[in-house]
Amino acid sequence: MIANRCQRSCRAVVLTISLVASLAGRARGQSIGDLLPIAVPGFAVAPGVTAQSRLHPEDAALGVTLGLTPDDLVVYPALSASAGVDSAPGAGQGGSVEAMVQPSVRIDDAALGLVGYATADLSRYTGDASANSNDVIAGVGLALPLGANTITLGAARIATQETALGVALPGGSAPFGVVVDDGRIAARLALGAIDATGRFEISRAALSASTGSLLPAFRNQTLIRASSEIATADDGVLRWLGLLKVSEARYRRTVPGDGFANATAIALLGGFETDGTDIARLRLLGGLVHQSFASAMPPASTTPIVSAGLGWTPDGLISLDMEFSRQAGLETTLGTPGTAVNTASLAVAESYARDLLLTASIDARSGTVAQHAAREFDFVLGASWHVSRAFAVAPKLSYSCRHGLPGSAPREARAMVGVVWAP
Repeated sequence: MIANRCQRSCRAVVLTISLVASLAGRARGQSIGDLLPIAVPGFAVAPGVTAQSRLHPEDAALGVTLGLTPDDLVVYPALSASAGVDSAPGAGQGGSVEAMVQPSVRIDDAALGLVGYATADLSRYTGDASANSNDVIAGVGLALPLGANTITLGAARIATQETALGVALPGGSAPFGVVVDDGRIAARLALGAIDATGRFEISRAALSASTGSLLPAFRNQTLIRASSEIATADDGVLRWLGLLKVSEARYRRTVPGDGFANATAIALLGGFETDGTDIARLRLLGGLVHQSFASAMPPASTTPIVSAGLGWTPDGLISLDMEFSRQAGLETTLGTPGTAVNTASLAVAESYARDLLLTASIDARSGTVAQHAAREFDFVLGASWHVSRAFAVAPKLSYSCRHGLPGSAPREARAMVGVVWAP
């Protein structure tokens, strides 16, 4: 749960990384920041329509202050446990009872601009031991204000599982074990009427050796990204954005005939976004990405890309968010290199009482995997009932439909009930 003080300390950082968040879309596996449920300097911000963001301030976790003043280091521990049933934890498997434990900790030092987060998702299935998983996510970021300018540093490590469209599904049918190490640095310069931001990132992704349906060379990827952004200064109404991105992907031991090779992608985008605190919010970015490969297959290509988002929050008790994106080049994770991945999402949160929140979301993705069209749809209904400040009960129902995703069940339904402790 995000305390008001964490929100204040990260507000400047959120502005500097808003464009990265918009390009990432809602497909969680395509952005490390989407796997971090809090604002971490250097990384994107997780989707806002969640129980954490919609609760009243008086329900926010207090944490443990390691110091004498409110700006000293604060530690926020949390523990959640849930149990339920999963109709298809793996392709070709029957239903199973599922149990999950998720300890986590968040640190926040407003004076230093330091925010960190770590969590572990430990899932066990009685009917299919092969679906058991231990997912670990950790990220730390530092925002250094230099007058009106800001430098951010970030590092993260994620050990999770993803489908062939690059969407992390902790506790669900997920065929690919993935470990990602990521480091990044960014500098934002306020130049009067415009803001200039430069970013550099290097990450390494390794897929598990047991992933038999993927070529060995594709299991180890090193990705280097650099970008420069020019935006009009934030006037509280509208910001115009321009972005140039250069990405380089390198794979280990690629050979002719693999269908992919070391690749370079150059993307040029432009668009606008309205003020994030408005009742209605709009974001639109579009452009082209050109991707070339070290070998003749696949051939070089230029693809139109777009990212659009619409948000509506008339009061503190209801929120609606819609997003659509078409990504290509190196922005797609495990989809076939050189092809596009389309994502769309709708999320609604409604609070009928101070201690009760209801949420609903629909996520859809389509792309190409192994030269075949692949699609994925997720429907989720959830609730969060705060019994007290520190304890909450969180039931959730979900249903997934998939086509053309190796190792995943075509239909999967889950019903879970969880308890959350966050002092």
